[in-house]
Amino acid sequence: MTISGPASNEAYLWRQIPNQGFNLYGQGVVGPGSRETLDRAVNLHAGDGKTTTQIDVLSKPTHINNRWGGFGTDYLMKPGELRMTYGPQSVDWMDARWQKYAKSKGLTQLIDQAGSVDVALMESTHREAIPIGNGQFKPGEYLTGRLRTPGTSITAIKDANIGITIPTEDMTHVLTSEAKAAGVAPTRLKPGMVIAHDALGVYTPPLKTVLKKNQPVDAVGKAVHAKLSKFARLQELAQTYAKEGHISSQSADRFISKAWQYVMKFGKNIKL
Repeated sequence: MTISGPASNEAYLWRQIPNQGFNLYGQGVVGPGSRETLDRAVNLHAGDGKTTTQIDVLSKPTHINNRWGGFGTDYLMKPGELRMTYGPQSVDWMDARWQKYAKSKGLTQLIDQAGSVDVALMESTHREAIPIGNGQFKPGEYLTGRLRTPGTSITAIKDANIGITIPTEDMTHVLTSEAKAAGVAPTRLKPGMVIAHDALGVYTPPLKTVLKKNQPVDAVGKAVHAKLSKFARLQELAQTYAKEGHISSQSADRFISKAWQYVMKFGKNIKL
């Protein structure tokens, strides 16, 4: 079965990345401009055009709780880096440590904040929030060049398009834009790793982050998002069982690998 997307995909920002051809970096290696990944990338979008985020350019070292990660994953930010405050969020998707904390306090929501060292990315994916009355906002211009001065605080609206590719079996390694610029070797693709494309290049974000922060905008995107969401739940369940001693870590890895093979087979049928 072939899963087809609309021709309007061409209008999305990530589709403007030069599509340079096959096997640019060697057999099995994909990266910036690789036609293998660009031809199979589906549209996901972050931002609803109205929800605001407070972005602060930090003027001193700052600890920021990572609600979505375990111990040791909190953000330790430096001056000039960014803090994003999203407001109250449901604890349902948060890490177990925060679910436990919220339950002990009788809370169903916690303030969600995050840190970012990638100022250019934030400037290219967020617009200034323009007040229109009654506590409502509309998106203004992108924040290009406006997040460079410590102490700056801007209310913004996220408006980011991203292309997500499910690797096929013949894609064994990915050369991210950052690795290419630094002359670093490609990274081996493991079960659960997707390839992302946006205005700033190619990278491999955590699957849980992709699913939490981005939503599909068309039929093919919905199909991919649903398939990846199901895999993420199975992966988390297998890892939890292994951690609790119900199964061995080797059994969990085999289960995850087998489940990912089905996802890759599904992704191979995508034709945009």
